[in-house]
Amino acid sequence: MPNSDFITNVPAPTLTDAGFTAPSEQDILTGVLADMNTALGGGANTALSTPQGQIAISETAILGDFLSAMLAVFNGVDPASASGRMQDAIGRIYFMERRPATATTVTVQATVNAPGQVIKAGTIVAQSSVDNTLYAAPQDITLPNTNTANLELSCQTAGAITCPANSLTLYQAGLGIAALSNAAPGATGADAESRTDFEARRQASVAANSIGQNASLMGALLALPGVTDAFVTDNPSQTDMTQQGVTIPAGTQYILVEGGNPTDIGRAILNKKPPGIATVGTHIVTVQDTNPVYTGNQPSYSFHFDRPTPVAVYVTMEIAASDAVPNNAAQLIQQAIMSYLTTGTTRIRIGKTLYASRLSAVVDGLGDWAEVLTLSIGTDANAGQNRLTLPINQLPTVTADTISVQVVT
Repeated sequence: MPNSDFITNVPAPTLTDAGFTAPSEQDILTGVLADMNTALGGGANTALSTPQGQIAISETAILGDFLSAMLAVFNGVDPASASGRMQDAIGRIYFMERRPATATTVTVQATVNAPGQVIKAGTIVAQSSVDNTLYAAPQDITLPNTNTANLELSCQTAGAITCPANSLTLYQAGLGIAALSNAAPGATGADAESRTDFEARRQASVAANSIGQNASLMGALLALPGVTDAFVTDNPSQTDMTQQGVTIPAGTQYILVEGGNPTDIGRAILNKKPPGIATVGTHIVTVQDTNPVYTGNQPSYSFHFDRPTPVAVYVTMEIAASDAVPNNAAQLIQQAIMSYLTTGTTRIRIGKTLYASRLSAVVDGLGDWAEVLTLSIGTDANAGQNRLTLPINQLPTVTADTISVQVVT
C-alpha cells in the first residue's frame, strides 16, 4: 500500500497477522472533527448540531460503512465465519453449491377404484387439513390391480413443512382413487441450506474425496442433490450383527439415504464402495460403470440401500403458571423446539440421540416466564423418556401436534 503525504487525525485501520482491525466510529468522529477544526483555521465550534458537525457525522458514517464492508470481506474468506456469497465462493473450491429448499415427502394409503389408471407427474393428489398445503405425484404413478396402494407424494411447497399422521385427504376426483390417508407422518423437507449446514457439509465433503471407507460413501451421499441425511455402516464379522437396532448380515455394507435420486445414489455407491462388498436394503438400483477403460463393454452393478421410516417423536412438558406466561405460550414453545430439532447442527438425524435436557434448555431460553417443571420425550403420546435413540432405519420427525405443553399452577 503506498504511503500518503497527507496528514489526518482519523486513526487508520490496521492489517496484521491477527487480522483486520478498524477504529471505532467514535474515534473516527473525533478525528474528523479535529480535521474540520484545522481546516477552518482553529477555534471552530465542533458541536454536532453545527454545519461542520453535520459534515463530520456524514464523513464518519461513510468511513464506518466502508470499514464494515471491509470487515465483512475479511471475515468472509474464513470458512468459520463466512456467509452468503462469500461462503458460496468457498464452496465452489470444493465443487459445492448451496442446496435449495427441498419438499416434504409422504407415503399415503389409497383406496383404488380404477386399476391401471396413470396419475401424471405433477398432478395434485392430496391436501393437508393442517395448513392446506398440496401434495403431488413426483413422477407418473400407475395404479395397481389391487384394492389399496401405497403412493409416494411430495409437497408442492418446498421447505420444512410438517406433515402429521392422518392429516392428508384426497384433493380431487377422477384420479382413480376413492380416498386416501397417511398413517405415518411425512419426512419433513428442508429450508434452503443455512450457513451452519453449508459449512458442516463442506467439512464432511473432505471425507468424500477418499475411496473405500464408510465415511467416503457417506460424504458422497450427503453431497447429492436432494439428500437430507445419510448413514453408512458395515458388518465385517462372519456372523449377523445387530448395530443400533438393525440386524446387518455378515460381510455386508448397510446404506441409508433420505431423499435424493436413486440413480445418483447408485453411482455414488459405485464410485465409493470397496469392490466385492455386498450391500443390503429394500431398495435396488442398477448403474453402469462408465469408466472408459472398458472400451464400450462397461459392466453394470446392482446395489441395495434403505430409506429410513419416518417415526413421530413426542415431547410432553409442563411449565409453571404465572402472570408472565403469554397466551400463545404453547405455540412459542412448539416453534422453538421444532426450530431446534429441524435446523442447523442440532437437527435430529439418523442414529442421533435426542436428550430431553437440551430441549428444556431451549424452552428456558424463551424468557423468565418459561419455567420448565417436567419434560420428557418418546415415540408415543405418553413420552416418559429422558433420552431417545431410534434404530438407524427410522427417521425421527417432529410436528407441532406431537409437542404437548401444559401450564401447571
